[in-house]
Amino acid sequence: MFDILDRIRNYFKDSPDPKFIAEQLRKPSGNFAGNIGSKMNIVNEPLFDLTLDTMQPGPGENILEIGSGTGKYIDRLLAASDDLRVCAVDHSGEMIRMTRQNNRDEIDTGQLEVELAQSDDLPFPDASFDKVFCNMVVYFWDDPQPHLSEVKRVLTEDGTFYTGLRTRESMFAFPFVEHGFTLYTIDAWKGILYEQGFGNIEVCFRRDPAMDIDGNQISLESCCIAAVKEA
Repeated sequence: MFDILDRIRNYFKDSPDPKFIAEQLRKPSGNFAGNIGSKMNIVNEPLFDLTLDTMQPGPGENILEIGSGTGKYIDRLLAASDDLRVCAVDHSGEMIRMTRQNNRDEIDTGQLEVELAQSDDLPFPDASFDKVFCNMVVYFWDDPQPHLSEVKRVLTEDGTFYTGLRTRESMFAFPFVEHGFTLYTIDAWKGILYEQGFGNIEVCFRRDPAMDIDGNQISLESCCIAAVKEA
């Protein structure tokens, strides 16, 4: 375990200071946005795949991704079932620009809508989506209530919210989590979901494949928590 942690820390040793990395992860901006976006793509690919496998998109569903980042893996979501309609939102203008660049064909065909938006003020009517998901986002919700209230509002009756995150122990591998991250145990996040009107909660875990990052073999533990909107 400690060998893995040391390797993860070594991956970031040549990056700017941990506080700056934390600020960029919260909202990528400026000249470093492309750099941080590329690193997020590498580190979060296994988590995206776990969330997609857990969601099991069905034909004709409307799905919202909160915090789309660069949108690199949206094509995998759209390929998962027929006639999907996907909306992607992020509060970083740079990430929205990259999402649009990476998914021009999907936007042109009307399969994908991309919006600059805050997750506590979503620009969609009530009951717009069958499923809503986010990966590595809830760490930055200083107060989860307004964000989860918006998620509930835009979900259809019995719609499902999927939270993708790494286990708390995995996140401690990163030195930047000391700066503005709110880390949750799985039980703590489940408790918040229950308090905010979600139920029938199921949790899926998966050990990530080892990733070769700058010569370091790194493996994290991903988790996806599915929670159904209750009346």
